[in-house]
This record gives sequence, structure tokens and C-alpha cells, in this order.
Amino acid sequence: PKVDIWSLGIVGLEMVEGEAPYQREPCRRVFELIERNGAPKLQNPRHHSALLRDFLRCCLQTDEDRRWSAQELLQHPFVTSGDPASSLAALIISAKQVQEDWR
Repeated sequence: PKVDIWSLGIVGLEMVEGEAPYQREPCRRVFELIERNGAPKLQNPRHHSALLRDFLRCCLQTDEDRRWSAQELLQHPFVTSGDPASSLAALIISAKQVQEDWR
């Protein structure tokens, strides 16, 4: 369902910002803020790629009819233009080495 796409966008914001939008607000207030101000946005959009900003915009459409589906998001350049998953292996090995060096 498209409500899951909204949740994906919120999780994306949380991953980038380090906390969920309106995290310190009561639930009722969050709904009011979204209704009044529209979807939550990145705090510093210029610090992030245009592809990420557009991907989040596609997820966080307040009008459910305009919100992208999972199938559409799988074709979004933010998803399709990345390096293959196999490229993560070197990053993981490097991160583990840094972690061990700090011990």
C-alpha cells in the first residue's frame, strides 16, 4: 500500500538526518504539522544529492494519488544508478578494520 511508501520516505529521512521528522512532537501534533506544512523535508537539502531529494519527494507526496508505487520507485534513478551490492564488501571490510584499529 502507498502508506508503506510514505513510511519508506520517513525512514529515509531518519537515516539521513539521524532522527525521525518531528520526533519530539506528540503524535497528534505531527499530523497537524504535516497538514499545515506539507511533507517533512530534509533540513539541509543542498547537502544531499538531487537523486536522493527526488526519491524522498516521490515517497512523501501527501496526495496518495501522486505518491509513487513500489514498482515505480524500483525504477527511480536513485535506486537504479547505484553501484552493485557486491561493491559493499570492500566498504564493510574497511569499516571493520577501522573499528578494530580503534580498539
